[in-house]
Amino acid sequence: MVPSVFLDKQQLISQELEFDIYYNRISQHNLDDILEMAWSRGIREAKRIKHKNIKQLIREENIIVETDEKTYNLNYIIFSSYESKEKKITIYKKNIQNIFIPSIPDEYVLWRNYEKVIDLFLTHEYFHHLEANYIGVTSEIKKIQIKIGPFIVKRKLRSLSEIAAHAFVKEFYDIW
Repeated sequence: MVPSVFLDKQQLISQELEFDIYYNRISQHNLDDILEMAWSRGIREAKRIKHKNIKQLIREENIIVETDEKTYNLNYIIFSSYESKEKKITIYKKNIQNIFIPSIPDEYVLWRNYEKVIDLFLTHEYFHHLEANYIGVTSEIKKIQIKIGPFIVKRKLRSLSEIAAHAFVKEFYDIW
């Protein structure tokens, strides 16, 4: 597993879509436009603030940062999370140390430093903070059409917020 932020745009998008609960039911109708909207949104927001320090931004917003020392290994490995009601970012230290850092490709060896990696996760979760408090949740902007039996219904694609957050981190740190 190569960590998402170190994948190219198409690989990253594909990886996130595969984890979406509606992945197998997605109609290709307008999917490219919706994916581009999410990607562009992350890039645009990062360009607006990338000259700032992520830890300072978090302090200014009074976001709590907590480190969880347990190891979690679910179907979808979690490295960090943001709880909007509590304005709290949780960093899952053992998963980062044991899974994420060893998976960083050699060409990004400078990112194998734990403190630098934490900044990646803080930045990713800060984007979710922006969504929750300022810009709106990316997944709710446009809905996708999925086929359920003979019916076509519109649903939000949760992976859009993740795609936007990854694009935000890539632009914020110029990881291209």
